[in-house]
Amino acid sequence: MRIGILGSGEVGRSLARGLARHGHDVRIGTRQERVEDLPVGAPAEVVTGADLVFLSVLGTAAVDVVTSLREPLAGQVVVDTTNPLDFSAGRPELFVGHTDSLGEQVQRAIPDSFVVKAYNTVGNALMVDPDLPAGPPSMFIGGDDDAAKTVVSDLLGATGWDVADLGGIEVSRYLEPMCLAWVLYGARYGTWDHAFRLLRR
Repeated sequence: MRIGILGSGEVGRSLARGLARHGHDVRIGTRQERVEDLPVGAPAEVVTGADLVFLSVLGTAAVDVVTSLREPLAGQVVVDTTNPLDFSAGRPELFVGHTDSLGEQVQRAIPDSFVVKAYNTVGNALMVDPDLPAGPPSMFIGGDDDAAKTVVSDLLGATGWDVADLGGIEVSRYLEPMCLAWVLYGARYGTWDHAFRLLRR
């Protein structure tokens, strides 16, 4: 697939390298002229004509970024990897939650796009080809369009993930707090190579 990634931070760079290993044509949309050795372009240019777009910016910037790209993102499947994290109190908290979510805000900002919440409950080092002793971890996803979720689920399955579809984009209200559980475990034990797994009969 041709994949555009909005965001040149650790998440965007990890996704770009990992997905390129699987043969995808990946470019990072950024205002920077260079991001290490990765192919880059202007955000609008990168998302136009892409088969899949990843939103991998800071949660505080997510709505503004997609709003500025509303027209080129129309009709696109957008994977929202962001979390509404707030560290201003010295501990991780959410700046939106319970009755709304960042995933829903992103979808409302780009109503002509198909937003799928995914990749927000694991660290960037494990986002592609997670190699854990207990077997494939579970990626929890949500979104309003079944076809869009199939595209994302197929990519996840091809890159080492079990997929658990929880429903519509409103499930972001529960997936985003899961990120806090992931962060708190890492902070307590000083390790960041962990992921969730859903066990089934």
